[in-house]
Amino acid sequence: MTDPRRWLAAALTVLLWSIAAPAWAIDYEVFIDVDDEDELFDLYVSEQITESTYLTLVDLLRRGTDLDEATREDLYALPNLTYADADRILAYREEAGHINDPAALVAAGVLDERVLASIAVFITVGAEELRKAPVSGFVQYQTIWTVNDQRAPPMVLQARINTLRHMTLGMAGRLNRSRLGPASWDPNRGAIVAVPERVRPELIKAFIQWDTKKWGVIAGSYRIGFGQRLTFDNTGRYTPNGFVLDDAYYRRVQLSRLCRESAGELAEAPCDDTEYVTPDYRYRQSLLGVAAGAKHIDVGRGWMQAYGFFSYQPRDIYQNYVYDRGTCDDPENREDEGCSAVGLYKRQDDPLAPTSKYKYQTIPNAFALLVGGANVSWFDDRRSHVGVTGYGAAPRWMIGGADLDFVPSTILPYGGAFGAVGADASWGHRWADVSAEFSRSFDNQNGLGGGYAAILRHNATWDVHEIEVSGRFYDENYNNPFARPIAAADQSAGLRASDEAGVRVRYNALLAKQVIMRAFLDVWTNVSAARPKLKTYAHVDWYANKWLRPGLWVDIQDRDTRDSDGPEAYCDAGDQGRTGGGEAVDDSPDPIDDPVTGPEFEDDEPITAVTCTGERYSLTGRVRVQAHRRVALTLQYRHDFTEDTDYPGSVRHDANGYFMISTRPIDPLRIRGRVRFYDDDLQNNLNLERSVWMFVDVSYKVARWLVPRVRYDFIQRLDERPSTLTRDPSPEHWVWFELESRF
Repeated sequence: MTDPRRWLAAALTVLLWSIAAPAWAIDYEVFIDVDDEDELFDLYVSEQITESTYLTLVDLLRRGTDLDEATREDLYALPNLTYADADRILAYREEAGHINDPAALVAAGVLDERVLASIAVFITVGAEELRKAPVSGFVQYQTIWTVNDQRAPPMVLQARINTLRHMTLGMAGRLNRSRLGPASWDPNRGAIVAVPERVRPELIKAFIQWDTKKWGVIAGSYRIGFGQRLTFDNTGRYTPNGFVLDDAYYRRVQLSRLCRESAGELAEAPCDDTEYVTPDYRYRQSLLGVAAGAKHIDVGRGWMQAYGFFSYQPRDIYQNYVYDRGTCDDPENREDEGCSAVGLYKRQDDPLAPTSKYKYQTIPNAFALLVGGANVSWFDDRRSHVGVTGYGAAPRWMIGGADLDFVPSTILPYGGAFGAVGADASWGHRWADVSAEFSRSFDNQNGLGGGYAAILRHNATWDVHEIEVSGRFYDENYNNPFARPIAAADQSAGLRASDEAGVRVRYNALLAKQVIMRAFLDVWTNVSAARPKLKTYAHVDWYANKWLRPGLWVDIQDRDTRDSDGPEAYCDAGDQGRTGGGEAVDDSPDPIDDPVTGPEFEDDEPITAVTCTGERYSLTGRVRVQAHRRVALTLQYRHDFTEDTDYPGSVRHDANGYFMISTRPIDPLRIRGRVRFYDDDLQNNLNLERSVWMFVDVSYKVARWLVPRVRYDFIQRLDERPSTLTRDPSPEHWVWFELESRF
């Protein structure tokens, strides 16, 4: 569309303007106003927020933020809050001593009433009393049933206990039906064989933590990150500083393929691949080991902090991400069949008997990842600091008999050990906050390799306006799987924070105390080859009065802003829809718990296929009506105009609309329902997904210690693709049950 030199000049102009202009804070795509985790899930499946936003907010909601102990960065991570809001909360807390009643923040003019109401579900109320109690915590049980699934239903149990004021213990376990058993190398086949899947209980998370304002230690499952997330981070926080506990799990509303076997050495496949069953509960692999930190070491002027962390964790890996170095001299040579992914076969009692071959499966405990690192920082005040972070990691393959390694497109570097070291700094005064980080990665790809990366962010708040401007440069050889900085959604060799240079601007404002505006502009290109890309949006929501809230959103994405001589196509991994109708979504690794390419290393929307160069324009209209103080209605419709090679000279029309009602007839009873229509191609019923999805959700708070919930989902696919016509069951019926007790 534009000459690359003109694009680069425009980007530099934006960056230079931004450095001199006021700038802003975190953006979660929309103004977050939810009552519980399920409403967050609805925002995600209706594509109002991205997956990384959903995962981050779920984590914040489950963990809770204590206003009496939260740091500036903890408060900044909460939705709808700015740095200015965080500073006012901290100033009020310092003056008052405690924040026992969050409503006092409104009375004191610290927060707007609407903003406080929106973060209420994310903060802990009455935390002082809970800390004084001998024991507090919660236990939560969930299970899901779908029609035609004859196996024991998937289920999950989560528990967390707080005691001795500073100690927290937690665990999460699941009943897993789809994970393969032990895997080993078969020298006769030159491939991996694995025991078939069966129902198995599995402890997925467990930890014990002791955390005070001065120091903390955690053993078990945890996440940790620092600075601008460029050197090391897997927390999901926008500005992490230290470790956080991890006991999170997630559910899916996508049926899983029951048969994941092809014929292999048999005459035909041993099962029917058109049958779908209930998916197992999912989780993100984090770190497993020990982390400790001294948070506040007085040094005269300011203070120091020092963290160290260690992890040794067996990990699963998707079967297409492993190759045999014994048959491959150059893993980058795609023409060499010896460099293809190793086969994965079903283990038989007779090792010489013909057997089937697995597809779309994950190899259990394929390797263990050893990780060790540290951070040391000096703080002049809570807004200004300098720090150094470094880590090293080494994979150890647990399947003997072959020299296995990661394929080049996997997020983990092949060749052995890897790591990174970096320095970060921040400075804040009045309305401005400036942050930067520089990092150098190291790996053994083609000898001692690695590359450089840098990021600069500028934030400020004035009056009712906020802006954030950032510039980033990630060398094409910067191979750091634990880097989660600001980056576009496309990948380079499995990594997002690699082979990219760009400028991002975000703006939001509360105008006339009624209009919430969010605007976004991101322009970037590959470092290795000029290919300018663009993503921008403007979202406006108007609080017209106490009962009416209309909104209008415009989104534009262009995968290559240069002119093209032929038809172009816009595509990303999300084109099949969030109900899992397309084979690409169902058969590829789950974006939530994929052990190598999941969002524990990623940030933002679905990954874009690198061959896509087209455009997509989206127009969304929505309205929320508070019909009664106990009844809320929401209506939303989005229309996409998408470039597609099937429509040369025109565009593909996509539609996504839903209607939702939420009501509380009496205080302890909540009823929610939604109807959604989704169509990825209005002009053609044979190409992509077309579906209707309805649910009803009922919960009743018997007491604090007993809250049962039940939800029924109905999903009907309306398109006429061969995969849809042969799919079983159709329609889908889901029943989800939860029982929660807090004490």
